Amino acid sequence: MSAKKAKKKKISLCMIVKDEERYLPACLESVRTFVHEIIIVDTGSKDRTVEIAKKYGAKVFYTPWEDDFAKARNVSLEKATGDWILHLDADEQFEQEDKAKILSLVRSGTAEGYLFQVINYNFESTGDVCVFPSLRLWKNKPEYRFVGALHEQISLSIIEHTTADSLSVTPIRIHHYGYAEAVMKEKRKTERNIKIAELEVKKHPENGFYHYNLGTEYLRLHRYQEAIQQFQLAWEHSRGVQEVWVASLFKNYTSTLLMIRKFPEALHLLNKGIQLFPDFADLFYLKAVCHFELGQYHQAAELFQQCLMVGASPTPQYPSNRALSNEKAHYALALAYEKLNQVDKAIHHFQQAYLCNRNLKESLYQLFPLLCRKDSMEQARTRLHDIVQPAQVEEYTLLAQIFMTWHQYSAARHCLLEAERIEPNNQQIFYLAGICSLREGNYAQAVYWFKRLDKMSPNYDVAQLFLYYCYAAVGQQEAALHLLSSIEKNEPFLRALAKVYLEEAALLLQEGLFYHPGSSIINPKQIHQIREVMSLA
Repeated sequence: MSAKKAKKKKISLCMIVKDEERYLPACLESVRTFVHEIIIVDTGSKDRTVEIAKKYGAKVFYTPWEDDFAKARNVSLEKATGDWILHLDADEQFEQEDKAKILSLVRSGTAEGYLFQVINYNFESTGDVCVFPSLRLWKNKPEYRFVGALHEQISLSIIEHTTADSLSVTPIRIHHYGYAEAVMKEKRKTERNIKIAELEVKKHPENGFYHYNLGTEYLRLHRYQEAIQQFQLAWEHSRGVQEVWVASLFKNYTSTLLMIRKFPEALHLLNKGIQLFPDFADLFYLKAVCHFELGQYHQAAELFQQCLMVGASPTPQYPSNRALSNEKAHYALALAYEKLNQVDKAIHHFQQAYLCNRNLKESLYQLFPLLCRKDSMEQARTRLHDIVQPAQVEEYTLLAQIFMTWHQYSAARHCLLEAERIEPNNQQIFYLAGICSLREGNYAQAVYWFKRLDKMSPNYDVAQLFLYYCYAAVGQQEAALHLLSSIEKNEPFLRALAKVYLEEAALLLQEGLFYHPGSSIINPKQIHQIREVMSLA
């Protein structure tokens, strides 16, 4: 009997949209197999958003945009007929592996609402993600409505009619791409959000949450002093409550203080934050950064170690950047140990940082010179190779660039040749191999590599500078003059060419000093003078 009743429980997906043709298909595709109703409220789309929504069987309603997210979302709730409401934005996708979990909650869950883990992809180049709990599934009742024009909340009305215990945190995941940097620029979300947040602060000057929202938007635009002013007001009006947004307030407030290097003030605030939120690893990380910047490396190391111990919870209660209790904690810990001259520990944590997140390539650049301090150059190269275990072109070129940084051109060339076997027409390989040959003084070989670059390559123009240099170096005057004749009226090119000559001269001299530090022929002062001349070129 109960099984039959459970089957009748339905989920209504409720969304508001505007010009979301790029993201909406993936969003709806991620939920189409388990939601029973799709309610779309369109606030003025001019693209194919409505057409796409109807293709997925959505019931589409229209309402004008009035700079009020809660108002628009409540329109969608009024149209829903299901037993449960699922709330998503168009730039979000439901995790397919969690489908059975949400169906189980709908069938037999006892809470009024459930918080899911929203994974924010903020930093595409590094792979960083910020995870925060957000109420996304709740029982469809007329008294449960959103409040707040910006960063609107449904939880307040649910708690008002029940208790805080009626909400439950789950490990169910939603992937959110809207605040990735490129998308932020494209949609100009921050400018829109500031306008709304400023209006909310004027209407509710005693509400700390609205001051926090405005401060966060100022922080996104690097308007640090204005952000600090709003965060201070948010803290004054929060009255020390232990809500999720207050944890975020401490994180954003102290991050802003760090940006303007007010470390003692940040430490004072972080101590208060950690007292309220003792299991929030991000606050320990920020406190460690303060100690590091103040030259207190022992205290910094202890706190970075504590970040690793606290770790990332599978169901975090706060908006946590996973990297701060994982690869970034390892990386920062390695820097602290390096400052303390504890080389073995520094090596271990630089290695762990890379293994935790292979996008954190800087850890290898820091690691290699430490390996060279412990062993011979050849042993250091072998060990780095074993850590990376290259199989992809990107991994071989990474090793090559690290070796080139430390004048290991033969080893770099070997990596580039391995990469070329995988991708024979990779333009970056040609450019790096040309630079490598140039640094070795093998100008004829450098010419071979640079000439293989096509005009569409992002490094083509720079390669032409080096190509002229190489022609001149091997005495191919006719080829050099032919190349120069095609660009002789291009003044920026000629200035850049002069700079190449000066840079190459300085590099040759500097490498000589690197290999023969006791040389009396050239010294750092003379190199500095050469670089001053370069700046005038």
